[in-house]
Amino acid sequence: MNRASKWRFVGFKMFIVYFVSMTVSIMVMGYLSFHKAQEIIQQNAGKVALQTVQQANKRLEMILEEYENRSYYVFGYRDLQKGILGGFRDNYERMQNTEHINKFLSSFANLRNDTANVFVLGEHTASYTYSLTSDPTFTTMSPARNGQREQDWYKKIIEADGHVVWFGIRPSFIPNKKPSEEAKPVFCYGRALKDIWGNGDIIGILLIEIDPGEIQRILAEIDFNAEGRSIIVDRANNVMADADGGSIMHPLDLELAAETERSGIRNETVAGEETVVVYDQMATSGWKLIGMASARELVKDSNEIRLYTLYLAACFTVVAVLLSWIISRLMHRPVRVLLQSMRKAKEGDFETQIVHHRRDEFGILFDSFNLMVSRIKSLINELYIQRLLKKENQLKMLGSQINAHFIYNTLDSIHWISRIYKVDDISTMIFGLSNYLRISLSDGRDMVTVREAVSLVESYLSVQKVRYQDKFEVSLEVDNELLDKQVLKFVYQPLVENAIYHGIENKRGKGRLAIRWTRKDDLLYFEVIDDGVGIAPEKLKQIKKALEDNDFTQEEHFALKNINSQIKLAYGEPYGLDLDSGPAGGTKVTLMFPFRNEPK
Repeated sequence: MNRASKWRFVGFKMFIVYFVSMTVSIMVMGYLSFHKAQEIIQQNAGKVALQTVQQANKRLEMILEEYENRSYYVFGYRDLQKGILGGFRDNYERMQNTEHINKFLSSFANLRNDTANVFVLGEHTASYTYSLTSDPTFTTMSPARNGQREQDWYKKIIEADGHVVWFGIRPSFIPNKKPSEEAKPVFCYGRALKDIWGNGDIIGILLIEIDPGEIQRILAEIDFNAEGRSIIVDRANNVMADADGGSIMHPLDLELAAETERSGIRNETVAGEETVVVYDQMATSGWKLIGMASARELVKDSNEIRLYTLYLAACFTVVAVLLSWIISRLMHRPVRVLLQSMRKAKEGDFETQIVHHRRDEFGILFDSFNLMVSRIKSLINELYIQRLLKKENQLKMLGSQINAHFIYNTLDSIHWISRIYKVDDISTMIFGLSNYLRISLSDGRDMVTVREAVSLVESYLSVQKVRYQDKFEVSLEVDNELLDKQVLKFVYQPLVENAIYHGIENKRGKGRLAIRWTRKDDLLYFEVIDDGVGIAPEKLKQIKKALEDNDFTQEEHFALKNINSQIKLAYGEPYGLDLDSGPAGGTKVTLMFPFRNEPK
């Protein structure tokens, strides 16, 4: 059995349908289950990562608060403000004040071992720096230069009006002159100094630079149990701090600074890889601490779930195959029994019976098939044979009715001509009549050749020409290839008679009658065309309806219905008569039947 023949069987189709539907359902269910499990694992991992970031954020906020508290010591130190404003009585007083500032800044810088530089840039008399980048160095300088005052960082500190301004990890704003130490980043922040003992005007700025090691260590210690990194960004989405300093002072590709929520979790694509991004806002600075980890690494534990899902899907697929095969076999077996029995009946074996006893729908089908075959067997002789006899008798009856009608008219014509005119035309009519009768009888045959049918019409016309004298002219055309074609005998003369009697006879003057046997493709046409009075539209519609209904109980248009019925009985339903007539006169009657097929 080839593959194409298998597709014809219901059992094979059911097997394919069950197998595909169950397998696809299992695969889809497994995929959705795994995808949902992976999503839940990723959400939980994201929540854990967010909690880790939030804990680290609290530590960082404590550090920044401690940095801010340090600046208050400098902000309120009276000798430092006096040194910036000046107004000493003498040089000794200035020196004494500078020494106090030196000790204060030394104590301030060494309070914690993370301070790198302290810059106090005054705008009046003096500025001071204390550096711990190499050896502890205290320096007294002139007031802030115009170049420094034009820097963005200086302006931001002034605009903050005493509030702390955080600059994050970056190279120093006031770099050391030693080239080896210029590239080392520091954590910078500053605030404006005010004359708190006077009118409160801004008299300078405080810029503190801290060793970023502690902040970077906290960022590095954030563990997501996956490959990732942690960074701090400001409100403009610029990186303020990271664990290794590789991306500081660069904008972050992710737009998280505009997020309205204080903390959250997002899935983003970073460098072509799906990444889980968690963030938490820092209350002290308004920055955001961001943690990024590979989504694939976060859900690596789901690989075990994936393998388990694949094993289950494979097992259920095997079960689906077995169930599909069993169901298809149960459905295909009775269908095959019914198909085999129907094939026998198709070949003419009406003795076949299905002996399987079932109580389901197939049992009803089997019983119905057995009953159907039995009834066909009992009806085939009486119904089929009777219909054949009826068709044959109907053809003969129709032919005999047409013959009787014609003979009656002919004899009537002969009678009146012989009585009124007493001319030799009687011999012509008798000759035509005898020739017509000879062809009409034709040893009882229902079929004649086109050549004989043409002779039949010519014999009829010879009689009618004598009867009507010069009332009409006739042109007769026959394709030579049709002369030996077998056709029905009694369907042509009545159409010619109708054309003469109903069309030309009622016309004033001489009429024309065209008779043609033609072939177009696989169809044979017999056409009778007259230029008589024609048929009224309502009358023509009535005739066509009578031909379609084929009702012989009505005597009207009996001859046309007889001819149309003979053609349909002999050749089939698509063939028959067609009439066409216009209101200006003239009628065309067309008889159509197949050229190649013999009558049934």
